[in-house]
Amino acid sequence: MWYMKNKKGFQVSGIYVRLRGHKLNKEDGDRAWKGYVPVLVGQEEMVMERVLIPTKLIDHPYIVSLLELSAKEFGYHQQGLLQVPYDANCLKKMVHIISREKQYS
Repeated sequence: MWYMKNKKGFQVSGIYVRLRGHKLNKEDGDRAWKGYVPVLVGQEEMVMERVLIPTKLIDHPYIVSLLELSAKEFGYHQQGLLQVPYDANCLKKMVHIISREKQYS
């Protein structure tokens, strides 16, 4: 577990740092947009792509099955971003299609 100082000088655990901001800029390049979960997607560890999944889609059966696949592959105690062993382009298409469904829009 690592700690960092926030603007007010308090020690904050890295696990509990709040992701904030609606825009990504040069200073916040590694932060996710509000309402999204960042994941690393790829079939090979050397070729992983960062994809943002809307939080409202996390309970969709397809996304849940990918999360279960990730848990089987990497375990529940992953450090850093969640890794999903799946094709990045397929996941992006899946997220786009699911987002257009009435109950998830």
